[in-house]
Amino acid sequence: MRIVPKANAKKTTNDGKKRVSIAMQGGGAHGAFTWGVLDRLLEEKDFVIEGVSGASAGAMNAVSVAQGMMEGGNEGAREALKRYWETNVKAGETSFLKPGLIDTLMNKYTMQNSPSFIMFDLMCKFLSPYQFNPVGTNPLTNIVNELFDFEKLNKYQDVKVFLSATHVYTGKIKVFSNIREELSTETMLATACLPTLFHAVLVKGEYYWDGGYTGNPVIYPLIYDCESPDIMLLKLNPTHRNRLPLTSGEIGDRMNEITNNTSIMREMRSMHFITKLIDDGLIPEGKLKRCHVHLIENEGVFTELGWSSKLNTDRKFIMHLFEEGRKTADKWIEKNYDFIGKKSTADVAEEFVD
Repeated sequence: MRIVPKANAKKTTNDGKKRVSIAMQGGGAHGAFTWGVLDRLLEEKDFVIEGVSGASAGAMNAVSVAQGMMEGGNEGAREALKRYWETNVKAGETSFLKPGLIDTLMNKYTMQNSPSFIMFDLMCKFLSPYQFNPVGTNPLTNIVNELFDFEKLNKYQDVKVFLSATHVYTGKIKVFSNIREELSTETMLATACLPTLFHAVLVKGEYYWDGGYTGNPVIYPLIYDCESPDIMLLKLNPTHRNRLPLTSGEIGDRMNEITNNTSIMREMRSMHFITKLIDDGLIPEGKLKRCHVHLIENEGVFTELGWSSKLNTDRKFIMHLFEEGRKTADKWIEKNYDFIGKKSTADVAEEFVD
């Protein structure tokens, strides 16, 4: 982790605002939970978002926040998030993967037993997207072009945006940002490019896949490029499981969770290490930026959901996750909101280290 100069570590403001930077995990349709969390947080009039970071669905939520803030502050952000998810629901209503009502109710919104998903899953195991989708059609293209104004977003600096993608050839993380005027349709498609479903996305001569493999989400730009010491992580993928996965589906789902949590666990461990050095007096106070970490999650919402549910844009499912997100945020606000700007409310050691 790079050293952060003291000049970049502005710790307090005197206007009474609750300034934070927010990191959002990806997870397909599960990102509707993040929508609910954000919708509730943005109701707080003194809540100010300085920076947003995301991968995949987290990136879509992040750019929706920036687009909406640019158009109309907190209420504008709430409207932009609603537009994005409403558009996804409408697009999903024509998808052959849409599960039937019985499938949805019997399997708690997962699609593992849906005949259409079984057929699709088998196809993806034997054919690459270059074979079953030779022209490279990506349903996100029209949604992204319809909803986001990248020319304006790249000049809008009130909310700094950071989107992670994975460089195909090197496996390294790439962060696209509006502070370098890099937001575009291509960078949005790159951060959400699952290589088993879509063609790799070409951005300025380089190929990229989903950012979840290397930064889900990426934290360090929120430390280095944002002034607020408060970083809020909106987490989707369960960290803890209390039973051994036995079926091939359960094993695959758990592997997916571990893979998509690896990068955030690594960054959180680094932050914990730096904070401990400061607390132990090994690094003088003020020499490095001390961060306040806040975590909003509800693993109980996702423990019974398989990977296939990330493809489920059924309106009832999306609104179920949205409402769960709002309820989770409401509980967090009641318990922790007053500590923003003062101290961490997440036990980083217990969650990510021990």
